[in-house]
Amino acid sequence: MNAVVIGVGNEFRRDDGVGPAVAREVSRHGIPAEISDGDTVRLMESWEGAGLVVLVDAVRCSPGVDGRWHRTTLPEHGPVASSHGFGIPEAVELAEALGRLPERLVIFAVEVTDVDFGPGLSPAVAAAVPAVTDAVLAEVRAGTAS
Repeated sequence: MNAVVIGVGNEFRRDDGVGPAVAREVSRHGIPAEISDGDTVRLMESWEGAGLVVLVDAVRCSPGVDGRWHRTTLPEHGPVASSHGFGIPEAVELAEALGRLPERLVIFAVEVTDVDFGPGLSPAVAAAVPAVTDAVLAEVRAGTAS
């Protein structure tokens, strides 16, 4: 099964850059990964034809714990509250309506609170990047072994 890893986020909105940070780390391990701004149509285009799609995105929770992360599949837990106005939930809903959902969709959501303007992850979110990267790599390896 072919896999696509997509890090969703904006590197110039502090912790919203966690998806791109994980995507870069995944790429360093020889697994192709893309960075997306979360645009609904571009997300669907990125996963076109993929059997396994792994998305990494920042989420805002209340109450939240910076750097805590979750693995989920949709629609297992319903819409994910992305740190973007639109993005993953809308892309999934539209892809489902159009019959363009991937065979498997896994989301790694990292809790954040600092999405102010500027580069750089907060210490708690930066500390989560290695663990999330390892989890994404394990997901891809398990998904492509079948």
